[in-house]
Amino acid sequence: MTRGIGTRECHLFRKRIFDKMPPIAYNVAHKYIKISEQFSYVEANRFLSQLDKELEVADLNLSKDIAELKNFAKHKAAECMRDTAHMSTDVAFQFCISKFSRYGFTIPDDMSQTEALSLLRSDKFWFKKLKTLATQKMEEVRRQLDLVNQAKSTYCSQDRLRQHQWEKEQAHAFMENKWFCSADGEFISMLDAYNANVSNPKIRRAELMVRIKGTEEFSKLQGDCGWFYTLTTPSKFHSHYKSGKANPKYQKLTVKDASDYLNTQWQKARAQFDREDINVYGLRVVEPHHDGTPHWHLMLFMPPDKASRVTEILRHYAMEHDGDESGAKESRFKAEEIREEKGSAQDYIAKYICKNIDGEYLDTDKYGNDAKVAASRITAWASLFKIRQFQFFGLPSVSLWRQLRKVDGSIKDFELDQLRQAADSSDWLAYLLMMGGTNKRKVERPFALEYEKQVKAMFEDISPDLLSKHAYNSKPKTILSISARHPLADKGWLLLSSPAEQVGNAPVPRDGREVDAGSGGHRKRLGGDPPWRGGFPIAVGNLGLV
Repeated sequence: MTRGIGTRECHLFRKRIFDKMPPIAYNVAHKYIKISEQFSYVEANRFLSQLDKELEVADLNLSKDIAELKNFAKHKAAECMRDTAHMSTDVAFQFCISKFSRYGFTIPDDMSQTEALSLLRSDKFWFKKLKTLATQKMEEVRRQLDLVNQAKSTYCSQDRLRQHQWEKEQAHAFMENKWFCSADGEFISMLDAYNANVSNPKIRRAELMVRIKGTEEFSKLQGDCGWFYTLTTPSKFHSHYKSGKANPKYQKLTVKDASDYLNTQWQKARAQFDREDINVYGLRVVEPHHDGTPHWHLMLFMPPDKASRVTEILRHYAMEHDGDESGAKESRFKAEEIREEKGSAQDYIAKYICKNIDGEYLDTDKYGNDAKVAASRITAWASLFKIRQFQFFGLPSVSLWRQLRKVDGSIKDFELDQLRQAADSSDWLAYLLMMGGTNKRKVERPFALEYEKQVKAMFEDISPDLLSKHAYNSKPKTILSISARHPLADKGWLLLSSPAEQVGNAPVPRDGREVDAGSGGHRKRLGGDPPWRGGFPIAVGNLGLV
C-alpha cells in the first residue's frame, strides 16, 4: 500500500490517518492511494497534509465524535468561568472572546459584554457552535473523499444520514416523555403538539400546496403569468459528476459557499427588478444535486409584458461567472413558461415540494432513487447545512395566517373576523386579497401581528439595560387591524416531564374542538372549501408599523 514511500512518509501517513481520523481512516487511505496512482505520491502527500490542516482548528480535532465534542465544550466553558472569576467584565470578555475567536466564531457587535459572557461560560452554547462546525466540516471532507455522489451516496453521506436518523430518534424519544400543561390544568403531549403543526411533514406539505394554489389564483385575477426557472452554480462548486468521477474543476468550495453564491446572484437580480420597477412574487425551492451542491427552482409570477425582461435579468446573473465554460448554456439556467395545457403552477412545483419533504406521491427522484429514501437524505442535508428549503416572497405573513387558524370562535371586529375565516378555511387567495395583495411592506399591510419580548432564561439575572435584542424571544401577543386589537390567548403553557408535575388544578386532557388530521392542528383541513359564498371586502388603511 505504501510502495515507494519513505519511512518518514509512512509514519506520517499512519499518524494522520489512524490517530487523527479513525472514523474515516479507510476512506482517507483509499483516496490517498487513488491520488498516488493517478498522479504521484507528492500529490497524495499534499492532499493528506491539506486534509490534516482542514480538520485541525487551534486545539480542536474536528473528527471528534459527539461525546468528545461535549467534553471539549464543557472544558472551554469551564475555562471561561474559572479563569475569569477574578477579572472585571471588560477584561473577562476580552479573555473569553480571544478563546472563542480561535475557532472562527464571532459574537454580534451589538451584544453587551455581560450578555456575551453568559454565553461564553455556557457549555451548551459552546457545544452548539462546535457541533455545527465539526459536522459540517466532516461532511465537506466526505465530499472530497468521493463519498457523496450518485455512484456512492446521493445528496449526503451515509454517516450524515445515520447521524440525522439518530437525532430524529432522540428528539422523538424526548417528545414522548414531555408534556405541555396550561395554567388551568389542560395538558397535551409534546409529540402531539409536534404532529399538529408544520414540523410534521404532512402538514408542511399541505400548507405549502394551499399557499401555492392561492397565489396562482391571485395571479390569474391580476392577469399575471407564471414562469418556472432553474438556477445552478458554476462547475467549480460541484465536487463530482453523476458517474461518481471527481470533477477536476472543483475548487473545494463548500455547500455554504454555493448557497451564498446563489443568494448573492438572486439579490442582484431583485435589485435590478426594483430599479426597473418590476414586481415579481412566488416561491423558491432549494434542493441538492447528487453531490450535495445546492441549486434553485423559482416559480415566479409577473405581468406578461415583463416576463421577457425578468428572464433576461435572471439569465444574465446566472451566467455572470464562468458563463462560457463547457455545458454552462445547457445546465446553468433554464426557463419555462407555465402553461395551462401542460398543467397548473401546483403541477409544476408539486414534485419538488414532495421530493424535498417526505417523497410522498412520488416513486423515484431524478436519479432513479426511491423517493422516500431520497427525501430522507435531502432533509438530512438541509438540516446539517441549515438550508431554508422553501421561501415565499412578495406575499403576506404566514405567521399571522397560522395564528388566525388557532383563534377559537369569532372576532368582534368585522374585517378581522373575515380575515380569520379566510385563514380558518384555508383560503389563501381571500387572505392574500385582504392583506393588500403582493409586494407590500409591513407598514402597508392592513393587518399584522404584534409581538412581546420575553427574556431568555439564561439572561434573566442580567439587568435589562445590559441586554440586546439577542437576549429576547418574540412571542405573538396581539393581532392588529386598522380599527381593532385582538389579544391572543395566553394559557401559560409549561413544559413538564409528566402532567403529574403540575400542582394546583388537576390536569385534564385537551378536549377542545375536534382537530382534523390534516388541519395543522387547527379547525379545518388545509385546502378545505370556505363556508360562505361570494367574495370578501378588501381591508383598507395603514397600520403604520415599522
